[in-house]
Amino acid sequence: MYNLCKITHPALGVELSLYCHFFSHREKSLVVAGANIIRVFRLVAEVPTRSAQRDDAANNQDVVSPKVKLECMATFKLHDNVATMASVSLSPLRDSLLLGFRDGKLSVVEYDPYNHNLRTVSLHYFEKEDIKGGWVQTVTLPLVRVDPEARCAAMLIYGRKIVILPFRRDLKGEDMDYSSSFTRGPVLQSYIIDPKDFETPSIDNIIDMQFLHGYYDPTLMLLYEPIKTFPGRVAVRQDTCALAAISLNIRQRLHPVIWSISCLPHDCEKLLAVPKPIGGVLLFACNSLTYLTQSVPPYGVSLNSMGDKNTNFPLRKQEGVIISLDNASGEFLTEDRVVISLKGGELFVLTLVADSMRSVRSFHFDKAAASVLTCSMCVCEDQYLFLGSRLGNSLLLRYTQKEINDPMRSRGNVPSDQEPPSKKSRQDTLGDWIASNVEDIRDDDALEVYGHEETSTVALTTYSFEVMDSLLNIGPCGDVAMGEPAFLSEEYDNSVDPCVELVTTSGHGKNGALSILQRSIKPQVLTTFDLPDVDDMWTLVGKVDERRRRETGLLDHSFLILSRSDSSLILRTEEEINELEESGFNTTSKTVFAGNMGNNRYIVQVTSGGVRLLEGTVQLQHLPVDVGSPLVAASLADPYLTVLAQDGTLMIFTLAFTMRASAARLTPAKPINTGRSPLQTICAYCDVSGLFTTHYPEDREKDPNKNYRSDADIKKELDDEDEMLYGNTDISVFDPPKTFDPQAGQEDTKNDWWRKWQKEIRPSYWLVGSRDNGDLEIYTLPDFKLLYCVKNFWLGLRVLVDSSGSAVPPQAIPMPETNIPTIHEVLLVGMGNRNLRPVLLARVEEDLLMYEVFPFYETSTPTQLKIRMRLIEHNLILREKRSSRNKRKAEEEGNSLQEKKIDRVSKLRGFSNISVYSGVFVCGPYPHWVFMTVRGELRYHPMSVDGSVKCFAPFRNINCQNGFLYFNRKVGVG
Repeated sequence: MYNLCKITHPALGVELSLYCHFFSHREKSLVVAGANIIRVFRLVAEVPTRSAQRDDAANNQDVVSPKVKLECMATFKLHDNVATMASVSLSPLRDSLLLGFRDGKLSVVEYDPYNHNLRTVSLHYFEKEDIKGGWVQTVTLPLVRVDPEARCAAMLIYGRKIVILPFRRDLKGEDMDYSSSFTRGPVLQSYIIDPKDFETPSIDNIIDMQFLHGYYDPTLMLLYEPIKTFPGRVAVRQDTCALAAISLNIRQRLHPVIWSISCLPHDCEKLLAVPKPIGGVLLFACNSLTYLTQSVPPYGVSLNSMGDKNTNFPLRKQEGVIISLDNASGEFLTEDRVVISLKGGELFVLTLVADSMRSVRSFHFDKAAASVLTCSMCVCEDQYLFLGSRLGNSLLLRYTQKEINDPMRSRGNVPSDQEPPSKKSRQDTLGDWIASNVEDIRDDDALEVYGHEETSTVALTTYSFEVMDSLLNIGPCGDVAMGEPAFLSEEYDNSVDPCVELVTTSGHGKNGALSILQRSIKPQVLTTFDLPDVDDMWTLVGKVDERRRRETGLLDHSFLILSRSDSSLILRTEEEINELEESGFNTTSKTVFAGNMGNNRYIVQVTSGGVRLLEGTVQLQHLPVDVGSPLVAASLADPYLTVLAQDGTLMIFTLAFTMRASAARLTPAKPINTGRSPLQTICAYCDVSGLFTTHYPEDREKDPNKNYRSDADIKKELDDEDEMLYGNTDISVFDPPKTFDPQAGQEDTKNDWWRKWQKEIRPSYWLVGSRDNGDLEIYTLPDFKLLYCVKNFWLGLRVLVDSSGSAVPPQAIPMPETNIPTIHEVLLVGMGNRNLRPVLLARVEEDLLMYEVFPFYETSTPTQLKIRMRLIEHNLILREKRSSRNKRKAEEEGNSLQEKKIDRVSKLRGFSNISVYSGVFVCGPYPHWVFMTVRGELRYHPMSVDGSVKCFAPFRNINCQNGFLYFNRKVGVG
């Protein structure tokens, strides 16, 4: 059905989000899901790299959390829309994702470090007729919840049945092979609970469920409505919702109801489990908010005038707040503070004011900000809050807090039937918690056990939110119209393909927008002139203007070198473009390569017979190269220049500064004969990402079990809590109670995760080359040591694996030598934020292969590069259309020529800062732009308005800021 329905752009909305150890235990990642797309982001801190001189100063002043950006590390396309998502730590290596799909399907997946993709841990299917119970269609979506101690997971299907997935807790640190039929996975056999079978209460129409914190066995709290009602029937039937807590004995498959409460407001919508040490659950209703726990009567407040009239449930009045909680989302910032996003986008911070016995006595609402309409939210790294939205742009916020100078609770947030707390600071003495005046005692036992009702130990704080980053979303689309672009250069008026754009209304309410969608790039042409017979071109920076470099960080191009079949043309590009009459450039032979070295101070020109080094137009050095074959290719990674001869001989030049002379010199190394199967193409690369290394991560040797807790650890913690709760027998009952302080210990666990972005990575230099037999190899520069080898690179394998360190080479598919396609060009370029994402591009015959480099630390060979490469699916068709006659003629000519002819004109041109974009331009009959956005996502845009493009070069001068030059088929440059 691909011809009938084609998705031109993946979904951009965010419906589900969570923060977990997705890739490894070393770092956490933000996982978002929308429709059938799962994207994984990391938080990139915008901090200056710390040098050795200012090490101490940086340590002293970097106290505030830095600004961060989101960078997409991986995108996965699924075969169905994700309905619910959760994460669980099943092994000490990384977390697993539980993905629930419509009706009754569940997948447990995790990251596969061997191929940079998702692998399935287990699959579960619950769509049998006896489970459906006679229903032919399902209105409710499934829900997945995970026990806080990772003992099991629960999935609600069809709104009536609960699936329990027990987890094994005896997993070791090794990476398990789930493809083997003999391996027991981490998920044990599941079973189904039908709550209707309970004698009392009979549970039906489950609205929400949550696992509670701090119980011996996994305890599941269910919010359900046994007999339904609706707003128009509230006068006859109200308070229809109820709660029930089920204790799960997984070994014996018993699930008794240990606690239940009924006659709750009919508009209850959501549960939010309160973490330890407070515990319990928050019940969100449209017009009220209630805190419930097993040992204390519920505490509920009415949030508007409707909350009092539609229920008989005892609710206190919350003064100073008039809000509604329908479609609200909540997430805990700390143990006692919840951020709530309302349906209109307002952000409130709710403080649970607890007494010394960990019982919530009042709520405090603080309106913090107004933001996007939120579908999901999660806290990242203790200082950042992600708001996911499918109706607008998703936001990453940084929140900071400061204490309010008022008393422990503001007067407006104290319930009307309670007195405000005393201004006098209370002492933890015996007389403070045993009543001194008998007449004031309302309930002797309660007061003696629980202490004073208004005792509060939570200092109120106010929060401020600041937007750090946003993820663009163009959905949901309301209406779409098609039209011509507002501005198009005159040179493109007679284009065969019409230029059209789509205009759509997107978003909802205050997050609505008008979006203009365009796929092809339409450049603005400044000037056009004819230059026949030009094969290739390069733009060069001339004399360095230090003042302009300091002010803007950019330098203008001073020269343009045009290469023809037997000569070269040198143009000076200042205010006007004129031919340069006399210079140190070689104009009598074809230019193979030209570029800047020495931080753009010097120019190097490579011709078929030698190498020239220039400063401006002055020639500093001329090095004739005679290796018995003309030079055909060159590549530059400052300060190294690599040159390749036609017979495969390689020469490496190093730019060095001598002590005697201030000018630099190119120092040639001894020519390298590359063996029986000579090198065909080369590409020099300077790596600043730190991925190209033979070292393991610094924390690899640390215990990977630090984030993993076994059953023994959980039992020990629960025993410790019992000791804290009940104490030793020799302690007097009348000793003063310990004051509960949820803020205690927060200073000790300060999270400085962003310090790693201050670490300065030393650049390393590499040479990528392809051989005549189709192998791809990576060498070190300048010592030319082989560290990576890929057999049969031209096959376009999904994952490129290093075979240089293995004693036995991998099984190669036997192919005759004549059938190996020609690898015309390879390019390894750093893309994305700070060039931290290396991407390998290669032209194999007329096809384009693209690979992304990802870290791979599972190898046991210490001398191997700790990387692998994964194929990027791009759907770009770059082959030129040919008639059958021309095709037959080309085949006849190809058969007559025994040796393969390599296209030496570079079609893959890397660029940076062309109208703030960076990436690769692909020349040819169907030119394309390949961008990697600052978010780390690859985007492909054709430039079909001017037909075929022969060659391309970035260009910057006083008349054209951050532009480019290209030659089209009409023998003109624009």
